[in-house]
Amino acid sequence: MSTGSFTIAALGDIMIQQRPEATDIASVAALLEPYDLVIGNVDLVVSQLGTSTQKWANLNGPRELAHDVKAMGIDAVSMANNHSMDFRAEGMLDACQAYDEAGVIHAGAGINLAAASAPVFIPAGDRTIAFLSVACTLPPESAAGPNWPGIAPLPVHQAPEFEASLMLEQPGSVARSKTWVDEEALVRVTSDIARAREQADIVIVALHCGVPAPWRAPSQPMLQDYEQPVCHALIDAGADAVIGNHAHELHGMEVYKERPIAYCLGNFWIGSLSDYAWMERETVIWELTFTPGNSVPAVSLRTLKMNEAGLPEIDATGTAANLLSERSEGIQFSKLGDARYQLVAR
Repeated sequence: MSTGSFTIAALGDIMIQQRPEATDIASVAALLEPYDLVIGNVDLVVSQLGTSTQKWANLNGPRELAHDVKAMGIDAVSMANNHSMDFRAEGMLDACQAYDEAGVIHAGAGINLAAASAPVFIPAGDRTIAFLSVACTLPPESAAGPNWPGIAPLPVHQAPEFEASLMLEQPGSVARSKTWVDEEALVRVTSDIARAREQADIVIVALHCGVPAPWRAPSQPMLQDYEQPVCHALIDAGADAVIGNHAHELHGMEVYKERPIAYCLGNFWIGSLSDYAWMERETVIWELTFTPGNSVPAVSLRTLKMNEAGLPEIDATGTAANLLSERSEGIQFSKLGDARYQLVAR
């Protein structure tokens, strides 16, 4: 990276369980080549070790995928997600080693809570970036503890919330789910961010949160009760940007205290897209450009759409930018050029 301006690119979810073709890797590498640092969320275990856990979906692939991730141009991955522990500690720790061997930076998972929660410090010219990864999406036995492996947890509590008059009028109605973050865990996470702030010029936090459309009640909004308060708390603690993933669709963006929040960047590359008809195909590369001496990034987008094979391609129609504007309050984008948009309303 240069000592001048530099741009971080953040991506939506990556789910590829088979090694991709070299031509497909090259097409993604061409998309990501302009950026100084690329951060992605790999939504599977890049290892075939371990035994599967009892959950809805267990996803893994060959550990050589770590080298493919590197070849695509992805520099860092968030591992605090609902799939990193699909094959228990054995699979997760082997995946960490696979990333290390491939030269891919990773955060959010480790041998214990301290390791999983630790920031990774990345040199950026004459500045330092701290990168942390945390998950609110916690399958059983996935959270790291003081003396056991797992992912960096930020637990969320939930309870059904019934509207009495509606239940009388519409017996059998689906209850709304009320959610709130575990306050003790939030103190721990924000303390980690504050300590990282003391050691770095720029702090980036990846947060796995939210609910995909098939699991949301019809009356439930896209953003759950806990999401905005949590993201604001992360910014208050010292984060300069929050990268949200998990819901496999574009959720809103926000600028809070001049710092950007992407509540969900949707998908980037889904290798088995035909198995997930409900997933949204429109996506973006979220561009965060930092100028010298400034930790407040300029925000822009490149609009993409996954093709029938789930591979990202440039989408000149800008549909993803329109979706983000519609799903955000006070956020608009102006067109910079072919498939590129600048955030103009804050």
